[in-house]
Amino acid sequence: MRNLFILFGVLALGLSGCNDPKKKPSNNVFNNQNPEICDNGLDDDGDGTIDCADLDCLGTIGCGGQNNNNVNNTNNNTQHMFTLRGKVWGPGADNPAMLDANRIPVPQALVAAYSYPPTDPEPLPGGLCNQCVDVPAGVIHAFTDTDGSFELRLYPNIQYWLVVQKGEFRRVTEYTAGGLDEVEDLEPPAGQPRNPVTTLPNRFNPNLKQWIPKILIVEGTYEDMEALFTAMGFDYGVEVVIVEDDAASGIFNDINQLRQYNLIVTTCGDNATYLSTANARANLRQYVYEGGKLYVDDFSYDFAEQPFPEFLNFQVDESISFSTGTCGLGNSSPSAIGQCNNWSSYDPRGTPGDPYLEAWLNLINPGGDIELLGAWDIIHSMNPGLQGSCEGDGDPNCVDGNYIAPPKVWMYGDWSGYTHNPITVSWNYYCGKVLYTVYHTHSGGGTPGWSYPLILQEKIMMYLIMEIQTCTDPVIVE
Repeated sequence: MRNLFILFGVLALGLSGCNDPKKKPSNNVFNNQNPEICDNGLDDDGDGTIDCADLDCLGTIGCGGQNNNNVNNTNNNTQHMFTLRGKVWGPGADNPAMLDANRIPVPQALVAAYSYPPTDPEPLPGGLCNQCVDVPAGVIHAFTDTDGSFELRLYPNIQYWLVVQKGEFRRVTEYTAGGLDEVEDLEPPAGQPRNPVTTLPNRFNPNLKQWIPKILIVEGTYEDMEALFTAMGFDYGVEVVIVEDDAASGIFNDINQLRQYNLIVTTCGDNATYLSTANARANLRQYVYEGGKLYVDDFSYDFAEQPFPEFLNFQVDESISFSTGTCGLGNSSPSAIGQCNNWSSYDPRGTPGDPYLEAWLNLINPGGDIELLGAWDIIHSMNPGLQGSCEGDGDPNCVDGNYIAPPKVWMYGDWSGYTHNPITVSWNYYCGKVLYTVYHTHSGGGTPGWSYPLILQEKIMMYLIMEIQTCTDPVIVE
């Protein structure tokens, strides 16, 4: 059976990339019945490249080099290739003004060398569902390690289109490989701006072959994301659209407006009273079903709980909160907005629940405790819910063709009275994803801009934003 990648991004990208599923294999390695004739001006094997531009002609008379491109050639001499190395970095790392501590390596990013111009991503709303497809056959590619590093062995002196991608973050650069046995490392010396070729973009500019997710920030009363996004060079308030939570009723009551965004981030606040209406709840659920991503934190929990009440229950402080005990039980949405808020702050010590996140944190926060600031709401318990379709019964979570499972835990927390309690969780819903976290992503001080030093939980936020943007396969097959 095919697998629904319930673990966001890392496992999904480990097997597939988000590229054009209709693109034919790139060269005659996979089409030996129709070989490329290297001097007739025709695309004989139908791979989009002609004569010496086709890798199948490498080493033939008039084209030069050495032909190592035939998988049936037992005399392949792969040591005579060109080696390209580097690291993939988060948005803004190529800007000299960025603080070096804010430069974030990107694990499990796709780095692919196409021998033809790859198809551009489909624009919204049609491209909302970022469904996993295989990297086209014959495209040389790799997925980055924990520190963002990669290595590609390319055919010498050939023009490529180098794709660097993590979810909806994508950059395409024309690149010409060096000579036989040569090596190029795109990584600059430590402390220097990173290479733009291997830095994920912070602007949406298809003319320059740069794409980022279309992001809507729904700002609550208690949290401002400006410092985080401007520290990474995003055009906050312009390209990253901002709306206050109590002024967003028109957006959430219109499914077509929701479809204009790949990602909706909701910050700490509880004034979105329109979420208690059946229409807004249905629109949010439909938006995620079609491929939309929700990043919800703390007091804005209703953006996750109202459309998806089945997944989470909350604990409220009886001495302080407006309600008492356990809140949000069952499959019905809470009757009012904000009733599950816990009005007592805490600073949990984090323990990663995901091994890839743990390895990344060990790299950027070596040997350090994960101290998370400004948490308020408390996840009491989690329940299994519908996450997609499946075939067969080999997986115990597959019930009558439906995949039913509890949320994935990205981070556990310990604080007074609580041990190993979930504090950051997520779930799939068909092609989309929902992530909820109890701690603020911006709890630091400082002036927004390049000089603002990101606190650890803000770096975790960017890691998770990139992870939930990765592709989803809504069908589980063994």
